[in-house]
Amino acid sequence: MLVPRIVGMSSTIAQLGSVTQHLVGGGEERPGQQIMASLVASSIATRAPALVEAGTGTGKSLAYLTPIVAAGRRAVVATATIALQSQLVDKDVPLVANGLGTTVTAAVLKGRSNYLCQQRLDEFDRASHSEQLDLLRGTNPDRHMKALRRWAEETATGDREELDPAPPSDVWSAVSVSGDECPGAARCPAGDRCYSEAARLVARESDVIVTNHHYYGLHLASDGALLPEHDVVVFDEAHHLPEVIGAMCGTEISGGRFRGVSRRVRGVLTDEELGSNLDRCAVDLDNQLRGSVGERADFDADLVALLVTGRDRSDRVIAALRKVKPAEGSDAAAKVERALLAATGLVADIDAIIEATSDDVLWVDGSANHPILRRTPLDIGPLLEQRLWGEVTAILTSATLPEALVDQLGLPSNTAVTRVGSPFDYERLGLLYCPVDLPDPRRSESREPRHAEMRSLIEAAGGRTLGLFTSNRAMREAADDLRERLEHPILVQGDSSKSALIESFTADPRAVLLATMSFWQGIDLPGDTLTLVIIDRLPFPRPDEPVLQARRRRAGPAAFRLIDLPRAQILLAQAAGRLIRRSDDRGVVAVLDSRLATNKSYRWDLISSLPPLRRTKNREEVLAFLRQLDAGTIIEQPAP
Repeated sequence: MLVPRIVGMSSTIAQLGSVTQHLVGGGEERPGQQIMASLVASSIATRAPALVEAGTGTGKSLAYLTPIVAAGRRAVVATATIALQSQLVDKDVPLVANGLGTTVTAAVLKGRSNYLCQQRLDEFDRASHSEQLDLLRGTNPDRHMKALRRWAEETATGDREELDPAPPSDVWSAVSVSGDECPGAARCPAGDRCYSEAARLVARESDVIVTNHHYYGLHLASDGALLPEHDVVVFDEAHHLPEVIGAMCGTEISGGRFRGVSRRVRGVLTDEELGSNLDRCAVDLDNQLRGSVGERADFDADLVALLVTGRDRSDRVIAALRKVKPAEGSDAAAKVERALLAATGLVADIDAIIEATSDDVLWVDGSANHPILRRTPLDIGPLLEQRLWGEVTAILTSATLPEALVDQLGLPSNTAVTRVGSPFDYERLGLLYCPVDLPDPRRSESREPRHAEMRSLIEAAGGRTLGLFTSNRAMREAADDLRERLEHPILVQGDSSKSALIESFTADPRAVLLATMSFWQGIDLPGDTLTLVIIDRLPFPRPDEPVLQARRRRAGPAAFRLIDLPRAQILLAQAAGRLIRRSDDRGVVAVLDSRLATNKSYRWDLISSLPPLRRTKNREEVLAFLRQLDAGTIIEQPAP
């Protein structure tokens, strides 16, 4: 990728310098950050989209915030992680405002279900004990509600993120409301105390609005109904967009949706049969779908008949609800309104499923106990062309952006595309190790040799290891082996919460943390906490994954390079990026899949997407380097 011609580069660099000098220690000049900031400024001036791959340590947030604030433009920043949202609002935006000598307001905005609903809490407190048990789906109200009420009296935002520990989902669902069932503040008895509306009001008056990819996807799916008008949108960690936008612009139906409407109508309708009919639809749909989880849906006559029956029964509920006339402003009126919205939304989504075209894929997600029928568009480009490109200036950035993303998102021809490198001296900081003598990981006999390789590496590193796996089964098999043969603490995803695992890992330098896909990105473990990242195999997607399978068929012979390879590039680069997080980090990324070293058709595509660590196939060199790191004797780069 080449750096395009940039408008007003010198003035933007000067503005960026004014901002970075306020960093602790005065900051440092980063050429990649300067190029990115100038490109963003040029994009704002020309209203053309920009796609910027910026390596770890570039300082992306200051690079895009500085030209946005300098231009006086209102912006939405959509991120993939909560940690980055807090950093932007609490640290980065104030820093830019201070550096540019101006005032900038910023706010975080989330979906309604993230905020406490005062009306639902009031209704819960006025309900009988049996009704409370029903709302909590059997959970004892005394166990969690006391702490939640105490928090409700103190909180200024009502944001669930403040609760530590977070309440179980059943408890939170009893005191929150989703966007498709909320009548809005004007029609809610507690509308004047609504935390979600308060957050929207603050966002409406803010210069920078920080949200997440999913919420922006819902904003696009609702034809721009959720966020205030803005001039610029920044998608940080933009490699997530194809998957997220596809999911948010799709539709889902499940037995849980029918049960949710049933629970709501039972509290306001006297005809018990209406709710029971919806419960039967839930059971029938679960039975129909559970054998197809992870597969394309068999859209046969039985499934169509089931959906038509569900639509008809939901319509009867809607008709009955419209006949109920509770006192205005009462709890009953609020319950009727929520039930009506939930039932209406269910009917609309059933229609969308039934009317799916060849441009959609119908598939079954979830689990055997909770299967979900999804409609996902195969191509999100037309929707983005209609509702995003050309409507606002879009900046897309990440440490890893495959070139296929341009086609996947339908970006227009005037998109400025560039890559700026990381300031880290990767060749000096560490090694990329791929043993060529391990059996193909797709073969069952490869398990023991890979486990033996893991043990040798972990012992040499003295722990300090993050093991990343492509499947839960592989992770559990490795955990059993390592716990039996090593004395190091072995922490495993699923045994505790993500935050608790990270806390335990950072507290014990001898620990080993094993995890699957949710840990491949979005976690930060700088310093001596982590000196070894083990990746069990190349993260190619499953050949039978329904949406990708449909996209492969559409792509034809080019499917591997358009669908599978870009996804593997992103995930592999994100996983390797966990190692070097600052300029004094050292360590090894070990990929225990010989295809990275031997497959001539795609190995260089994958290697070129990784941080440019010095590459080696020599096990003894790697073990010696790890032992030196563990002993604290590394001074210079590893010997060539």
